[in-house]
Amino acid sequence: MKRTFFLGVMFWLFNIAICFPQMPAPIYESIEEAQIASAHGFQITRLDLTKQKLKTVPEEIKAYKDLVELRLDKNRIVAIPAWISELSKLELFSAERNKLDEFPLAILALENLRLVYLGDNLIPDIPIDIDHLGDLEWLGLWSNLIRNFPASLSNIQNLQTLDLLHNDMTYLEQTWLRELLPDVTLELSEPCNCLFDE
Repeated sequence: MKRTFFLGVMFWLFNIAICFPQMPAPIYESIEEAQIASAHGFQITRLDLTKQKLKTVPEEIKAYKDLVELRLDKNRIVAIPAWISELSKLELFSAERNKLDEFPLAILALENLRLVYLGDNLIPDIPIDIDHLGDLEWLGLWSNLIRNFPASLSNIQNLQTLDLLHNDMTYLEQTWLRELLPDVTLELSEPCNCLFDE
């Protein structure tokens, strides 16, 4: 019954898409939904796997080379696999509120990325090669453990917003970052009087 209903909805969406091509593509909220739609000839461009209790990124996603938007928020994911770099059309990648303990270097190969959301993880630094994401407009790293802020951030010409709220930063670090990125909106918490181990 659920499958029949889903296919009916997909057929309806397909007809609407033909009549109104400017409408946004549907967002699939499970691997099963995406698989059924793909089997019936639908292009999978938006996938939202928020709150799926995932510990790893499902390998089935590799099949969807046309993905433009991938959301993996509010799961238990500890690492982003290298094969994510194969999703070359991605413009939005979000893995907020997981258990990532390092910046996912594989996404640095995704040259079309405009929006990256990695807030509320355990990420300690921004990679020096962050400027490989030349089209990046928004980098969200709120509530992490960010301690390194590479000068290469200034090479991202399209960067509009860098969200570093709730990362412990000193006044000097914040001042340096503002001087480095004078035209970027910086989301920062009040500076701390922290003493960090070298």
